[in-house]
Amino acid sequence: MTPGDQSVPPSPDDDAEPARQRGGTVTAEAVPEQDADQPGETERTILLPRISTDPVDDLVERVRPRLGRAVDALQVAAALEADGHTDRTSQVEYGYPDVFRLASEVFWRMGPPSPVDDQAGPPAATGPHRWDALRTIAHGPLYLLPGAAFPAVLAVVGRPGLVLGLVMAGTLGWVWSGVAAYSAYRLLGLRRPGSASRVLRMAALTGPLLGVLLGAAMLPYHGLPLAVMMVCQLAYQMASTLLVFYRRESWLAVAMLPALLSGLAYLVVGGPMLRRSAVTAAAVCVLATLAAALWAARPGAEEPAPRHPLWPEASVLLGVAGYGLCSAGLLFHAQAPYLDRLDVVLGAVPLFLSMGFVEWRTSRFPAVAIASTRRARRPDEFVAEVWRTVGRDVAACLAVPAVLGAALLAGLAHAGMLSAAGTVMTVAHVALAGAYYLAFLLTGRGRYGWLCLSIALVVALHVGGGALLGAAPLLGQDGSALVDTSLYLGSVVLLQALFALGLLPVIGQVRHYR
Repeated sequence: MTPGDQSVPPSPDDDAEPARQRGGTVTAEAVPEQDADQPGETERTILLPRISTDPVDDLVERVRPRLGRAVDALQVAAALEADGHTDRTSQVEYGYPDVFRLASEVFWRMGPPSPVDDQAGPPAATGPHRWDALRTIAHGPLYLLPGAAFPAVLAVVGRPGLVLGLVMAGTLGWVWSGVAAYSAYRLLGLRRPGSASRVLRMAALTGPLLGVLLGAAMLPYHGLPLAVMMVCQLAYQMASTLLVFYRRESWLAVAMLPALLSGLAYLVVGGPMLRRSAVTAAAVCVLATLAAALWAARPGAEEPAPRHPLWPEASVLLGVAGYGLCSAGLLFHAQAPYLDRLDVVLGAVPLFLSMGFVEWRTSRFPAVAIASTRRARRPDEFVAEVWRTVGRDVAACLAVPAVLGAALLAGLAHAGMLSAAGTVMTVAHVALAGAYYLAFLLTGRGRYGWLCLSIALVVALHVGGGALLGAAPLLGQDGSALVDTSLYLGSVVLLQALFALGLLPVIGQVRHYR
């Protein structure tokens, strides 16, 4: 998975807001009642909130028509400077030390940019919109394409080497691709497609180089096959990030098709010849995918030199990287001990297959919320409708992997491979789909700190609880797999609650959907 695909430009941290500027409140405006003998409505109508007399709120409303799609505080700062705002006016008129602090506050109060600005709500899923939806939903199966080669790779590398390679290369690739995708989407929002292309190409070329370094460090312990696998894994993660960014998912599917067919042939038939063919096809297809990705990201026309730095703040990049690291740890720490148990490790398949659907539901949320602002008559009505939308989306994100999980469990039962631990692990990954939907909403609000702390807490509770019960395979304990997977299920349910708690103070704020 590529976490940066759904990233939304984050808001500055609440702690950066000066205390005296937090007084900007949202007030309700009431339409006076008509006389009883006048025709028409006689009841009071409560309109949606309007901005208070805070001068910063007034400034936000003045610049919103021009900067409603701004994706970074630097873009707002450039516009304010062009309008004549200086550090002195920022201090005297608004109480901020300089124009960049003022721009950060304006950007935060405007909320994330919205691609929809119509009166009727979200666009209908017809024509190109339907294709965009299908393209996004197809991300799930694309995430599983390399998995077809894992049985052959496992036979070559061995279980200890495969576990180590998956965890190390997978984690690094998750973080590296997430940071690259976030930076590229931000540059694209700043109308710098050439800069976004250069960032992605650089990341795609350096990713396999990092795999070479990791592989070289593992050579004395697990040999050349593991090193090659780690390089290929990082190359595929970066290539898929680029192709998804440029909406070339079909290229990804075509390039990996031979590896998929070869891997399935080895899985069904077996034999050393098919094993070599599957491993070779996987390596060649990964190289072809990387070449296609670099071609898709080839630079376009030259861009004028920027007036201000284009890179995001280091704290934001740290948040994106930290979230990627924690997300990888959340999955790998539970899956790694069971790579030799097909009944348990297959429990993650419904989650991966449905991740494209989760991304699609997340992408629809801003448009649905904006439509809600036009239907609601009072702030509390709007908040309630937003939470109803979140509830419906979470239910849908649970229903799709639940159906897939039921089909998987039925197949395992038919093959005589169904186990209690595998069933619980499947249910845990179904619940994880709902957690990822909430996580995507939190990234849209820039709440990376809450995301990282929540994931770290539930992982610690899972491992710590297993250690107390003698069922923590990460700590070398060979206790009941059912106990371990049950603890993992409980930690995922707790994670959903923590993510919902993190959304509580921000998801119902109207300013994010203006």
